Amino acid sequence: MASTPLRQQLSIMRQSFFDEGLLDQGQVSHLETLENEDDPDFIENLFTLFLRDSSRYIASIEKALETTPVDYLVMERMMYRLKGSSASLGASKINAENNKLRKLFHEGDMESGKAALQKLKAEHVNFKQKLSVYVGVILSR
Repeated sequence: MASTPLRQQLSIMRQSFFDEGLLDQGQVSHLETLENEDDPDFIENLFTLFLRDSSRYIASIEKALETTPVDYLVMERMMYRLKGSSASLGASKINAENNKLRKLFHEGDMESGKAALQKLKAEHVNFKQKLSVYVGVILSR
């Protein structure tokens, strides 16, 4: 019975991600159906991979933006990858911020795009902090 308070804590933490709009409940619920005895850590592994890969994508976007001339090809590729991975995982806020960023750069609004990149980075840090705690608690069970 010692695990009951931990399960309650995890359930509350998980629900807070949906309530805050960090994660899409439908997408996460779908991903949870894919977890089975052969891969009991499927969700945790997905989150861990997303955190690693999304950090790289954002760093690459920032680096491409700082080059002279701006490396639009790398920026587009990394924004596209971030869009796909955040949508697949259900990382709603990151996906929304990335879509704003893509729109601004496609419109040629570099200054607003730079500001949007900072918002994306802040949202990613927030997501990473909260998800790292959640995944850490799950992995320590």
